[in-house]
Amino acid sequence: MVFSNSANALGIVEYIDFICGTNSTSYPLNDKVRNINAAYEDVVRLIWEVQDGWQYDDSNKTDLPIATTTLVNNQQDYGGLTSCQKIERVEVKDSAGNYVKLTQLDLSDIGGTIGATEYLEVAGLPLYYDLIGDSIFLYPSPASGDVTLVAGLKVFFSRTPTLFTSASTTASPGFASPFHKILPLTAAIDFEQDDAKVAKWMRQKQDLINGLKAFYSSRNVERKPKLRPSQQKSWRQYL
Repeated sequence: MVFSNSANALGIVEYIDFICGTNSTSYPLNDKVRNINAAYEDVVRLIWEVQDGWQYDDSNKTDLPIATTTLVNNQQDYGGLTSCQKIERVEVKDSAGNYVKLTQLDLSDIGGTIGATEYLEVAGLPLYYDLIGDSIFLYPSPASGDVTLVAGLKVFFSRTPTLFTSASTTASPGFASPFHKILPLTAAIDFEQDDAKVAKWMRQKQDLINGLKAFYSSRNVERKPKLRPSQQKSWRQYL
């Protein structure tokens, strides 16, 4: 479903007007865009929560959610993660030109009385990384003799989708098309004041969300799903 198609009224915008009985005056386009984008980001959140081994990325993107940057000798902090919503994996390139996976740690993992700035303070080949704000901190800091500086840091991440604007026309949501109707239904629910209509659309939306979750949780057919143990009860819950 494209964002807008006034020629045959099959776009998201036109569907909202059709079920709400609205137009660009009673339900302004900018308001529709805001509500559609909010619904879009929520759909992506739902996909992230249930996705299997096939990592989701907006199909409108023209590159992969993988970024590299140059390492700097003895520099620990590497920023620029503002477009990243989830960090999937961090690697550094060793002196032989091979990427090696780093292990994530948290400041709370640094035990004893040692300060965070003193932990693995001698520069070398990074082994660990910590995420603070929009930065990656490497432990130890890279030493030019132990790493390849050019494109030496590689980050695999999940990112926000390409959102719509009021000028969008033939752009489509970057997730599976059978579930695009979630967006106009949500935008209609945000606008409508009739409780009966809202209840009906909520049921339709929930059916689509259930289908979306089922689809993205089993899309990677070859990867066998892992059984998760049921929540264990403590002995006190049986008293």
